[in-house]
Amino acid sequence: MKFALQRFRYAATGRWAVSIRTYLAIVFPFGYLTSIEREELLDAKSISQAALIALGGELACALYLFVAQASLLGNRTRELQPLWRCVFVWFSAGLVRGFFTALNAALGFDQSYNFGVRLPAAIFYTGVAMALAAFYFGTIERRRLEVRAMNSLGKVLEAEELGLTEIEVKRRLHAIAVIEDQLLPQVNQLRNGIKNMLASTWAAGSNDVEDKTLEALYQQSLSLSRSLDEQKKSYGANVIEKPLKSTGDGSFSYLASLLPRVISIRVTFVMILVGSFSGQFARNGFDGVIAGAIGATIVTLYLLPFSQLLKRKLVSVWIIYPFAYVGVFIVQGSFNLLQPKVGIMLEYPFPAWYSGLKTAYGVFIASIIASLIISVQDKFEGETEKGTKLSKKVESISTRNQFLEDSIFVSRYGTLQGKITGVTMALHLMGEMKNVSNERRSELLTDANEMLAESINEIERLRVVQ
Repeated sequence: MKFALQRFRYAATGRWAVSIRTYLAIVFPFGYLTSIEREELLDAKSISQAALIALGGELACALYLFVAQASLLGNRTRELQPLWRCVFVWFSAGLVRGFFTALNAALGFDQSYNFGVRLPAAIFYTGVAMALAAFYFGTIERRRLEVRAMNSLGKVLEAEELGLTEIEVKRRLHAIAVIEDQLLPQVNQLRNGIKNMLASTWAAGSNDVEDKTLEALYQQSLSLSRSLDEQKKSYGANVIEKPLKSTGDGSFSYLASLLPRVISIRVTFVMILVGSFSGQFARNGFDGVIAGAIGATIVTLYLLPFSQLLKRKLVSVWIIYPFAYVGVFIVQGSFNLLQPKVGIMLEYPFPAWYSGLKTAYGVFIASIIASLIISVQDKFEGETEKGTKLSKKVESISTRNQFLEDSIFVSRYGTLQGKITGVTMALHLMGEMKNVSNERRSELLTDANEMLAESINEIERLRVVQ
């Protein structure tokens, strides 16, 4: 409960606590329509007179909201407002709306005030509708801000990735140059020296142990040469992964979501329930509210399979929407016609066609709100996934660069060069010193063999993890 209240506060008490866009698009049309319905039922002589009476309350409510949002919620675009202040503005706007509707009816058209009928419906509908609009569109706005933040972070990571990739390419080219200019010439010289020693040893007729040792040394020198060639290829620029391309600027448009993508059962049920209460209470009292709640339940149950089909993308939206909206019109209209037969006796029932049309419009508005939420959520998840991939890639490239800089160029290449040089010197001593004993020659060859094996292992450890 505490989490839900906190979530509502974060979404509804900021920029969208009072918004002329949501008021005109969502709160005003239904409110004005229900006011006309109510006034027509009271003492209005015609629909046009009922519309004029209701219009006075709507204009007063709009003026009040303009003053209240500027004086009480003036800094809502910069920081969250106290929840009690937002609730006060929402429901007091309903009070102003109902009061001035009654005042307009009494002073302008010589009717009774009927505060007991006009005020409760206006207060409930306006307060609840503005709270829901603030919550839904506040949630969308917070997601939009998060999408922008994630997109900005993605651009920073893309720039960092590009810079690190360029650095890595240069360092790999440097590593290739080190192999070609310093290591490979020494290895080739070492291999040629061992090959010459093998030829001279066979000509002199040395012992089998020395022949086998020299042969093993020669094979290891070949392995060392192949390892260096493979290492040089692994440092080639062609193995560098291409930078991840941005899929968009992270922007979000309300106009792009005017065609619904989903049918939300929860949002639809809440919208129809609020509309039924505000429309039926003034006409038929609590019996009308109960009938409206039953109708809302029937309509949402009818829409449930269509919602699941859209969610799982089993059928095209162009097939589902006609059946869904036309079906809502038929279901709601049929429910209105069948109410007396199932024991629901209302004093002033709505015409079947009118009730069906208004319910279908409510479902359409609810679907647009749900589609907006889904759309901005998809963008947020896409930006989050892209940011995660970029973060991992930047971290991987940074690790590789650090490895190349600290290990390859400074420490490991120096150690590798020392080992290869040691083998070369040992073989040089064997070739220059004719009086070296066979035991010493075997010892030098064994040490050279071990250093070559360590050099090969060192090269294997130099491989950059992709």
